[in-house]
Amino acid sequence: AVNQRQEPTMDLFSKVPLVEIPVMITREEKAWLEMMMKKGKIAVPPGGSLPEGSVISIFMRTMLWNAEEMRQSLDTVPQEALNALLEKKELIEIRIQISSDQKVWLDTVGVSSKTSLPPNDSAVSLFIRVLLENAIEQQRALERADPWADDDEE
Repeated sequence: AVNQRQEPTMDLFSKVPLVEIPVMITREEKAWLEMMMKKGKIAVPPGGSLPEGSVISIFMRTMLWNAEEMRQSLDTVPQEALNALLEKKELIEIRIQISSDQKVWLDTVGVSSKTSLPPNDSAVSLFIRVLLENAIEQQRALERADPWADDDEE
């Protein structure tokens, strides 16, 4: 019974083996991540303070875990949406730490032959940008639905 596969659970703070990967995102996405952190919308583990990169990595691991649970892939993204993301040329590299299992899963994320990636881009980065754009859109929708939600602005 050594090789029984357990159902994956999202234990973000356990000692799972992490691997660092570079991903290309837009300046807007990076600014959004930083703003969400400053506003305390991206959670930090209880009783701890972590460097910015670690908090962003935890958020990314959560997004990836969700995407994997929902069986999301680039194939499920409309071609027009992918093309719109690919038109954004100003990409910057950030490094995120994800679990080794997530890395294995991400390596299966490919783009269809209809999508041509620029040389400095990858299917993994494109997928991360899709997830980030979805998160940004969800956050904007929440703010529209509850105009007082962000009352802590100066």
